Amino acid sequence: MKKIRIGIVGTGGMANGHADEYKKIPGVSLVAALDVVPGRAEAFAEKHGMPHAFTKLEDLLNEVDAISVVTPDAHHAALSLAILKAGKHLLCEKPLTTTLKDARAVAVAAQAASQNGQIHMVNFSYRRSAAFQKAIALVQQGKLGDLRHVHSHYLQAWLGAPIWGHWTSEAWLWRIQALKSGGVLGDVGCHILDLTTAVSGEVARVRCDLRSFPKMLKGKPVTEYQGAKLDANDSAVIQLEFSNGAIGVVQTTRWAIGHPNHLRCEVHGTDGALWFDLDRSYEKLDVCLGKNVMKSQWETLDLKPTPNIYQRFVTAIKTGKPGQPDAIRGAQIQAYLDACERSAKSGRWESISAWS
Repeated sequence: MKKIRIGIVGTGGMANGHADEYKKIPGVSLVAALDVVPGRAEAFAEKHGMPHAFTKLEDLLNEVDAISVVTPDAHHAALSLAILKAGKHLLCEKPLTTTLKDARAVAVAAQAASQNGQIHMVNFSYRRSAAFQKAIALVQQGKLGDLRHVHSHYLQAWLGAPIWGHWTSEAWLWRIQALKSGGVLGDVGCHILDLTTAVSGEVARVRCDLRSFPKMLKGKPVTEYQGAKLDANDSAVIQLEFSNGAIGVVQTTRWAIGHPNHLRCEVHGTDGALWFDLDRSYEKLDVCLGKNVMKSQWETLDLKPTPNIYQRFVTAIKTGKPGQPDAIRGAQIQAYLDACERSAKSGRWESISAWS
């Protein structure tokens, strides 16, 4: 069988993760890299054994069957639209876009591309957790009864402690500038909103508090660096009202010293509860069900690992069967982010706009 030729657009830190994972999958050939900064694509291609390096998308499109978009968020929409129009399979880093308007445009293009057999997916990478997948199944099977209360968080520490490098480095600085990033809400809030709502169901409305705290530089608080404002949100508290009547709270921040990258979700219903903590394990799910409900006792389920996004993307291409999460899901999450941003400005509950 002919190998699937994959190209990677954007060659920053995250792109290495894409390349490393693709190289582990049989039937895949990494053939081309693209970056608008001269020299970067060549260095990336050499590092990963890719025969081609480009600075223009049109050149890359001629060499590949499928593309990973791993650029800063602001470029996702235009690239995704061009890739889908060119008839190529698409794996886009999260978030799908930075605005709901753009997300709608990509979703429409993705729906049309599906008719041509094209695969489109968004890298909500925590879907690889077996605990996450089992939690979705248990709720959909009605094992928890009617949902009542949900709480989850995604905590990072890199603004408070340079565990991955200082925030002034090129890899991180753009993420705290509103002109270039949706802040913690768009960057990792999209992950925890996908995780929470995939388990607990669609959201009807939200109330959100977004904050951008002064960053610390040599012991002093600063709100600008090298002439640029450090104004992207870095902390968010989101109240949720689900369509099924449940309520919940989602929190995310970059100031959680002691938690490099911590995701946790807990769901309570009329007939049971569950929780999983990805700091502990991707394959352990705790449940309080059946006879254990009246005793408030928990049982830990040890689950088998599930495929990651790259494996699912390649499998979808090979089989022609759409994979999840797709661009439509990406647009739905963008509708949640849009409502959060509107609520943060209005100070009120905001209903979720239609993603289509």
